[in-house]
Amino acid sequence: MNNPNNTRPGTLTVASYWIEYLLDAALHLGCDLSADLLRLGITEEQLEQPQARVPLRTEQALLQAAVSRTGDACFGLHMGEMIRPRFMGELGYATMSSANLRQALELTIPFQRVTNELISLDVEREGDQLILIWDALLPDLPEVHHRIEALCAGSVTFGRWITGKAENPVSVHFRHAAPADTSEHARIFRCPVHFGADHNSVVLDQRMLDMPIRDADPEVHRIMRNRVHQAMTQFLARDNLLDQVRAEIQQQLLHGTPQLESVAEAMNVKPWTLRRRLRAEEADFTTLLDDERKALATDWLINSDRPVSQIAADLGYSEQSAFNRAFRRWFACTPVAYRQQYRS
Repeated sequence: MNNPNNTRPGTLTVASYWIEYLLDAALHLGCDLSADLLRLGITEEQLEQPQARVPLRTEQALLQAAVSRTGDACFGLHMGEMIRPRFMGELGYATMSSANLRQALELTIPFQRVTNELISLDVEREGDQLILIWDALLPDLPEVHHRIEALCAGSVTFGRWITGKAENPVSVHFRHAAPADTSEHARIFRCPVHFGADHNSVVLDQRMLDMPIRDADPEVHRIMRNRVHQAMTQFLARDNLLDQVRAEIQQQLLHGTPQLESVAEAMNVKPWTLRRRLRAEEADFTTLLDDERKALATDWLINSDRPVSQIAADLGYSEQSAFNRAFRRWFACTPVAYRQQYRS
């Protein structure tokens, strides 16, 4: 995690779908920010580009305009209440298709920084309770409490929606001071809400993690889970050659067996240049491909019921026996034994 003392607003970004989320919430509350968006140098076409990022300073200006013009002291809270899958990027449909809330949460926690670099999400366990903790890298930034309330309200609202159950948190805690009127907080969270707390958090009963998702679909989840992993890898790989190669390998594994030549072409460099740059990093393409196959294999064995033969084929192995040999090299056991051991 970045040190807040060393983080400047100009270095942080948010995902384009977070901006669309903010714009949609403002519009529903009677404030059209389209002209503001253009004035800030962002077009709707730019927002629709895959993996598009927007500077935090632009989001800050839009948020301040939304709060000011709507006159809504609970703008963030109401924004969270309007959460929809399309405002969550790849994560939205991955969580909707998960088997249960536990699986959905496992993807949500690391993905938070992709959505908004200003806010991190961590989890702690105390007894039979699970505590989701949101932390702002710049806690004194204007309107930051609206972002926190949007995320907390959004997590509770979306959780109710994907499970089809009107479950409530044990409690909700905010670091900021209580507003004059807390009736909207009580209406949305339906549990004790505390202000002036040490952390921004939503406290859940751990039994909720096993609640099934209403639209669970293993095959859709496999596809969307891959996209979530790709989005996270691409986000982290912005200035890192090895991570850029890993991200491209992940992408090409969905369509066949990646080759150094095809990865180099996608990265717009010559194969010999990529090979030389990898060598300078004390890495090689074969090892990186092996590592990505290993990561995907374990993820699919644990989080899906796909046959081992299908996993082997999707990872580009000509025969299941070749996949079994690679797996024994990684873990000294067969894929079937690994799956059985994990699930037991």
